Amino acid sequence: MSGSQSFTRRQLYELVWSKPMVTVATELGLSDVALAKICSRHRIPTPPRGYWAKLQAGKKTKQAPFTETEDPTVALITITGSLNNLPDSTRAILEAAKARRHEARAPAADLLSAAKPNADVHQSVRSTAKALRKAKPDSNGAVRALGDGLCGVEVSAANVERVVAFLDHLGLELDKRSTPLHPAGESMRVSIGPDSITFTVKENKRREKHIPTAEELVAEDRRQKKLQRRWDSPGSWGAGSDNLFERAYPEFDVIYSGELVFQVEGYGEGVRRRWADGKTQTVEGLLDDILVGLDVILSVRKAEREAREERQRQWDNLTKRRELARRRSKREENRSAYLNEILGMEVEIDRLRHWLDAIPARSNMGPPNDFDRLIDWARARLSDLEATIDPTHIDQDLRDKKLFPPEDDLHDPEGDPPGEARFW
Repeated sequence: MSGSQSFTRRQLYELVWSKPMVTVATELGLSDVALAKICSRHRIPTPPRGYWAKLQAGKKTKQAPFTETEDPTVALITITGSLNNLPDSTRAILEAAKARRHEARAPAADLLSAAKPNADVHQSVRSTAKALRKAKPDSNGAVRALGDGLCGVEVSAANVERVVAFLDHLGLELDKRSTPLHPAGESMRVSIGPDSITFTVKENKRREKHIPTAEELVAEDRRQKKLQRRWDSPGSWGAGSDNLFERAYPEFDVIYSGELVFQVEGYGEGVRRRWADGKTQTVEGLLDDILVGLDVILSVRKAEREAREERQRQWDNLTKRRELARRRSKREENRSAYLNEILGMEVEIDRLRHWLDAIPARSNMGPPNDFDRLIDWARARLSDLEATIDPTHIDQDLRDKKLFPPEDDLHDPEGDPPGEARFW
């Protein structure tokens, strides 16, 4: 299906309980995750995990009842299938991946080898593995591999070997696709030609209010008393007083959950960009999906880049044609002005000839006066004008001014371009 489709809550409820969510989502041009979010937003219950497998096996299942609501904001649902808007090449990648996909996920142990020495880890993550293994955990138990030649990993110390094994396998799989993994300091990158993806592998973390220990409470009480004595005796302030303004324990603790997240950075493209550990899945088990996801994003970015380049080419061509049209228009103005100038000279020549022919011959041969000098000037003016409008002179002048070139360098084979849109 393509385009937008509208449903009532009951219609969508009946649809998602009539067949698996993945099937419904594909028909609507969505991901199953996007469809689940739509149902949640519109308060539509969906089948639990394993529902269709149990139903197929003949086991007893229970369908969640539909509940009416008077909330008008959730009554009507409009779904636009973003996957239907993807380029053909991208949809082909998704269809091929769908044909290969199996419902059962292989466990991480089946996908990843045991821990390897630094020298045996994939070359793109070798320095990262070494940095993580040598790093001293911070106060929150985390280690990092950030900087030149590193992959920008941040995980708890307990997850180091797991993330090294994952990146090692990721590097090997990307090599098979001719999209080698490149460390980017605070992230990683894969590229095909000018199109690239930047992504990170990190561990989920959260902040929790710190519960001070008895020792920390004693230390804090000691700090406050010492600070109060300093306030009571201003002259006692001196070196070593700054730490009195720092509480003896942090306000929050950073808790690393143990859950890894693979996140593609940048804009969405309408396709999946995040894969994470869940209740029944791991990033290792999602590796095939991640690799397909990278292929999909690279395909979308290539299509979008080519579309941008085509739009730019069309704009550049239109700009060039408009400039040619402007110059043609200016040339037409110059041609009209030139012709009007010639015609004006013709009129002036006729008037000069008529006037000079009407002047009687001089009978007094005395010294010339100003009128005589005017006549002489008029005759010289007439001679100049006659020379100017001589066809040979005009032809040379036109060539010099390039008003009628034998090969028109301002010709537009597409004709006049559309005018520029103006907004007020």
